[in-house]
Amino acid sequence: MKLKYYPFDVQYCDFDLISYAHTMKDIIYRWDTKGDPVQRKRGVGNDLPNFLLTKILTNNECTSHTNTGSYACLRMTFVLERQISYYMVQLYGPTTMIVIVSWVSFWIDMHSTAGRVALGVTTLLTMTTMQSAINAKLPPVSYIKFVDVWLGACQTFVFGALLEYAFVSYQDSVRQSDRAREESARKAQKRRQKLEMVDAEIYQPPCTCHRFKDEPMTFRDCIRQYFTKPDYLPAQIDYYSRFLVPFAFMLFCIVYWSTCLILAHFYTPD
Repeated sequence: MKLKYYPFDVQYCDFDLISYAHTMKDIIYRWDTKGDPVQRKRGVGNDLPNFLLTKILTNNECTSHTNTGSYACLRMTFVLERQISYYMVQLYGPTTMIVIVSWVSFWIDMHSTAGRVALGVTTLLTMTTMQSAINAKLPPVSYIKFVDVWLGACQTFVFGALLEYAFVSYQDSVRQSDRAREESARKAQKRRQKLEMVDAEIYQPPCTCHRFKDEPMTFRDCIRQYFTKPDYLPAQIDYYSRFLVPFAFMLFCIVYWSTCLILAHFYTPD
């Protein structure tokens, strides 16, 4: 079996009818040209678990020539097309949902370290487990299959979401350290100013303060808060990731499905 286009592959199974005891001097096999040479019962080929028998090719010959003579042979080829509906439910649907779940990390507050790390690690381990389970059902091959491209891309997107938070957390810690140093320098400057003015007489006018009631946030304000571009760089990274990562995954899906359907449609056996 050639699994390069799996699960969009079409398998060609040859069935040879050959005589090993009688040469072509005694018996000759030919296909019946009056109608369909191979007849099958209605429904045969539709009850296979993973394949659909679409065609039976009978225009091939496999006559063998040896030292003892020539032996007639007829070859019919069963064209088996893999049913993609099973893999849409068991493979492409769950992996797509895992990738989408990993995007939730972009909407969680950057300071919720436990939640974002747990979400990223869980989705990554789930993708790894699913990839191992799918490859365990297939024979080991030396080439890359279509399903390997899909699983590798999904795992890359999930792992990228985890790396994105690591980068955001690092940038946030760097800026928090810078703010702490600036605040420490500002406090030291204020202490020096107080020491210089300790002997001076400072007049401070009375201050009148009014406290206003906090207005509750409306639903529109909450939506606007999520979709408003922030000024803080780590928050900006999360903001752009919310839109760029889904767009990149959608672009990959368009390229992947177009390539798979086109190559699988024009595939012919060697």
